[in-house]
Amino acid sequence: MRFLLILIIGLLASFYLSALIKQITRIKIHSVIGFIFIITAFLTGFFGQFLTYPLNVLVAYLLAGIGIGILIHHLLSESYIISERLEKNFISRHDNAFERFLEILPGALTWIALTSPIWLSFTLPFALAYLIILADTYWLVNAFKISALTFIGYKRMEKAKKEDWLKRLQSDFPDFEKYYHLIILPTYKEGLEILSPSVDAIAHSNYPRDKIFLAVGFEQRDDPEKIKTTQAYLKKSQGKIGGIFTTIHPFGLEGEVPGPGSNRNWMVKNALKELLKKGIKPENVLATTLDADFVLHPQFLAGALHKYLSTPADKRDKRTYTGAFLYYNNYWQTAAPMRLIATGTALWQLSEMVGSDKYINYASLSINLKALLDVGLWIPNKVNDDSGFYWKAYYHFNGDYKVIPHFLPITADAVLDVTLPKTFQNQYLQLKRWAYGVEHMPFIIRSYFRNKQTDFWDKTDKLIFITWSYLKWGTLALFISFGGLLIPFINPDFSGSVVSRNLSVISSWILTAAFVGLFSTIYVHEKTAPRRPSSWSPLTRLWSYIQWALIPIILVTIATLPAIDAQTSLMLGRYLEFHTTIKTRKLQGEV
Repeated sequence: MRFLLILIIGLLASFYLSALIKQITRIKIHSVIGFIFIITAFLTGFFGQFLTYPLNVLVAYLLAGIGIGILIHHLLSESYIISERLEKNFISRHDNAFERFLEILPGALTWIALTSPIWLSFTLPFALAYLIILADTYWLVNAFKISALTFIGYKRMEKAKKEDWLKRLQSDFPDFEKYYHLIILPTYKEGLEILSPSVDAIAHSNYPRDKIFLAVGFEQRDDPEKIKTTQAYLKKSQGKIGGIFTTIHPFGLEGEVPGPGSNRNWMVKNALKELLKKGIKPENVLATTLDADFVLHPQFLAGALHKYLSTPADKRDKRTYTGAFLYYNNYWQTAAPMRLIATGTALWQLSEMVGSDKYINYASLSINLKALLDVGLWIPNKVNDDSGFYWKAYYHFNGDYKVIPHFLPITADAVLDVTLPKTFQNQYLQLKRWAYGVEHMPFIIRSYFRNKQTDFWDKTDKLIFITWSYLKWGTLALFISFGGLLIPFINPDFSGSVVSRNLSVISSWILTAAFVGLFSTIYVHEKTAPRRPSSWSPLTRLWSYIQWALIPIILVTIATLPAIDAQTSLMLGRYLEFHTTIKTRKLQGEV
């Protein structure tokens, strides 16, 4: 353990020292120096008789760490190891193989981490025990952090809801009326029982109605009768706002994966033509994307525009804006596991909006239409369009891109299908699709090395963040739940040690303390969730309060397994197609 610690210290020290020297003196520490340190480490470890054991091994590990740190810094900052020309030529000649390597990498890291309790139990059981305690501590700190940030986010959301944002626009930005809203709403398989509340909410927004335009995009592969019925409904709603544009996205266009991203691209191109016919310039339009089940708060459009105009003029078109997500449209109609996943997703997103400068686009965004066109719209051949847009915009603006929350809520549907097994299946597939955002890792890594204009520390920070995010999604809950149980089972010699006896005790105390953080989540849930149906029996009502006991089971099953599945599918080249989550709502009286 001490040898590994020395290696890590040497690695981090040399990495940051190399960066500091380059920043201050503009002198690059070449990777050749790193190789010299590694060779010296090898010689010291095997032939360093002038040093007694274990000093020779400690020095060898330190020198190896220094060499590796220099190598990593040179690779990340200069985009090559020895020869830039030779290495770039090699990659260009083997581009497809390199792409597959980058697709395999996240899944490979996940499976290395998942199997680490097995092979580390044989080789480094004590190091594994300390890693488990470290992971438990990380879980504890993260639980309290999310708990506190969720509460802060809830307060900001409640404050935003009480504000009259149209009045604020009128007082703070008298020329706001030159701005229009374009709502981009793709639909596939959703019926009017899902779409009509979304359209009605847009029409009842607290913003001049003639300044609101709605683009609804159907898919050619959808049911023709459903399209016809929805078009008839939209025609009747035309007079409620400035205008409604409808499109039918052709199926099977070259270079596209069927899904909302490619559909939005088709919709925006058509909407742009319609707006230009009306003399509306794209720079005066704030475009907002919605899913078919999203219902806007009445203040949402005015609040989003106020946040946009409050951003400095040289920054606002390099930003997207987002509201808070609450999956409450059919909340009490679905089963407890789906309610907990919906609540966990919503409140985790809320905490990230408050506490992270790396919040990634999720589900809905608002952006200046001209800026959207400049970015190049959404990546058409990927399943996960939201996170893909974030990384495309981030590198388009050379790192000067962020998602800014305004905290006005969007309510959406929790997963619910016609039967409980189908509901579980749809929930699993939805989470798998979200986790399949890992498909963008090749683009992220390639852009990291290609884009020299983006700040080195900022892009490195984000690369580490996204890599760790996908890694912990598929591994952390399983690692802390079962890792400690495997060590004495695989390595009986470890079971008699003091560390073994204390590991389970320390872990259980840490994880028990972590669940205290749930109280804040439960409080915010009770403050924001719809009222429980009056028709419920006392037993059903009681179950809705104690449903939180399912959290440990959910964490190690349906919250984790889809991420492993998604990363493994990409690793094995089994590429996903977009799976539309079936949206169902029970009629009044069926709850």
